[in-house]
Amino acid sequence: MTSEPYKEIQLAVDSLLGSKSTVRRKKRTQSDRKKEMFVSIITLMEETIVRSNLAYQELQIDLFKYEDKYIQIIDMLMFMNFGEDAIDVVSFYLYDRMNDDGTINPMYNPAGQEIILENPYQLWDLVLLVNPKINEG
Repeated sequence: MTSEPYKEIQLAVDSLLGSKSTVRRKKRTQSDRKKEMFVSIITLMEETIVRSNLAYQELQIDLFKYEDKYIQIIDMLMFMNFGEDAIDVVSFYLYDRMNDDGTINPMYNPAGQEIILENPYQLWDLVLLVNPKINEG
């Protein structure tokens, strides 16, 4: 990656502060990379589910038969990495959270408090609460 954008930022900061500065890119941690991959996986799975639903509703083409094995593989890999409780949360998010009319069903924690998951980032935060060991190592 070229350092030119950083040079422009550095010059802007220098002129704003009236002194020399240094701009460094923050290194991504393993936790950051895990979060990015998780969000990408969930986003792609959501897109696949929506595409399959539309193909069935609009064209009466059942893609579920073809995608089922792949989804099972992904589910098993996620189970191996995140554990049963976390995967229960992920399964709710992917398959039970959204109604056909676009409204969102809440989850409830053990204390009975309502949890609304609007995006994969919020899902990641909840998965970490359910299984904090995910970010270890």
